[in-house]
Amino acid sequence: MSGWKMASIAVVAVLGGSVLGLYWVTGTPPDDQGTHAGNRETVPAPEPPTGQQAAEPAEAEPPGPERQIANEFARVADAYEAGSQYPAYSFPISEEHLQDYAYNQYSPVVTPVSDGGDTARLSVELEQLHFEKGNPILGTATVSGDAAADLTVNEVSVRDPAGQSLYRQSLEAESDGEYELVIRPSGSEASEWPVELMVMVSGSFRGQDVDAVAPLRYNDPVGEVASVGDARVEGAHLIIPVEVDVDGEGDYAISGNLYSRDGEPLIHIEHEARLSGFDNGTKLRIHRQALEAKGNEGPYELGDLRLRKLPAHPGDRTSYGPRLEKRFNVEGASFDEYSDTTYEDPMREARLEFLRKAAEEL
Repeated sequence: MSGWKMASIAVVAVLGGSVLGLYWVTGTPPDDQGTHAGNRETVPAPEPPTGQQAAEPAEAEPPGPERQIANEFARVADAYEAGSQYPAYSFPISEEHLQDYAYNQYSPVVTPVSDGGDTARLSVELEQLHFEKGNPILGTATVSGDAAADLTVNEVSVRDPAGQSLYRQSLEAESDGEYELVIRPSGSEASEWPVELMVMVSGSFRGQDVDAVAPLRYNDPVGEVASVGDARVEGAHLIIPVEVDVDGEGDYAISGNLYSRDGEPLIHIEHEARLSGFDNGTKLRIHRQALEAKGNEGPYELGDLRLRKLPAHPGDRTSYGPRLEKRFNVEGASFDEYSDTTYEDPMREARLEFLRKAAEEL
């Protein structure tokens, strides 16, 4: 195998991250084959002549490692080509991809138990992964399975990474098999809690102890977007001024979604800025190309605004503020009012050339 091919294979690990990153930008799952094959009409196979058996189709050999790598390069190239025509700070989206741009989501934790072939499951799903000190920790615990009636839940506790109990309260089912989790520690209790915590829901199943442990992060308050100013056109961008309330100086990221007035998702917005309590204003930018891709000149609504505090040092974690439920009216403008400056990624052609070459030569 040539040195170039060896180097290409070594890049596969990096490509895995690239594929996931492009999924975030384009909304297209990495394993979606629609990029390479459209809808094909199905043609029925011809009937074999009378008295003859149809020949069994030969099994297709699975592609070798080099072909798999080449296919991966091709998929990444297609996704990158589609997504890189828009700036990452204002990217067109649709309803089916809206959830892909939501931060601070939580995946349920499931603990299965069984006895003599009978099974039950205790599931815990918190409202989010990051909670702010001073706010309740919310979620649900659910019992399911063919032997769910024998699984009794009686307590929820908050524990530190060492397993020490910091808080506990009893639980009663709100409905059949479902328990609402509302943990409201006092300010004095929670002030000394570490960032990394675990919510443990405990019960029993036919004499066995059952625990489902859901991790979370308990951060100091980050802040939130306080106000949105009047939008205006500057060059090729729609500029939306915003002011934030933050609890300390640092690097922050603001995310949100632009909607039509009838609620259709149009553009996902990302913006980073250095902010403090004294310098708390910044501007969101939306490129004309992204708006033209959706064919909507406004007026709009700006929603799902969330503030994140970015790590200040290696090893620090991003902290998340709450997502605003409120939507703000934003005036639009005719596309003729924007400049015709086209967005260009200076590295786009070089990256595409590398990816295409890799797909062709492997």
